[in-house]
Amino acid sequence: DPEVKTSTNMFGNNAGATIDSSKPFTFSQRYELEGGRLKVTTIMEQGERRVVLPMGPSDELDAMYKTGSLEKGMVLVTGYWTAGDMNWLDGQACGSAREMCSSAPAYISNWRITTNSGPAPGPSPGPSPSGSGKCCWKQCGTNCPETGDWCGQSAANCGQCGGGTWCQ
Repeated sequence: DPEVKTSTNMFGNNAGATIDSSKPFTFSQRYELEGGRLKVTTIMEQGERRVVLPMGPSDELDAMYKTGSLEKGMVLVTGYWTAGDMNWLDGQACGSAREMCSSAPAYISNWRITTNSGPAPGPSPGPSPSGSGKCCWKQCGTNCPETGDWCGQSAANCGQCGGGTWCQ
């Protein structure tokens, strides 16, 4: 299978990672032919920090190109789920122990699909904070992220975060 995985020093919820997933970042992928073979390059950028993950050329990617799969159309699919046996997917970063998850929400915003021409667009600025308060997961006083979090920027944003409760 064609795949490229990140490591905790490249991408993670901490300031020590090249890309700190607790802050907005730009994710882009380029699909290009190199000598008649398909190459996919994933780029994650955050300010001056950058992670580049090349994939291919490979027989699997070439099959996508030669069968016309790319020309027939692609669908952007995202998923957010948890299971104790997720190590088959992200074991490099999480090790081999049974995984534990906070079940806190994840936020994906500002999606854009563009062509390969030109640089990838950067993240849009979030809304300004409205009044005092904070967004807590499920109930006030528990699991309340910092106000820099998109949900914590306003009561309206918090209401769109499944399970978010605006607390004064």
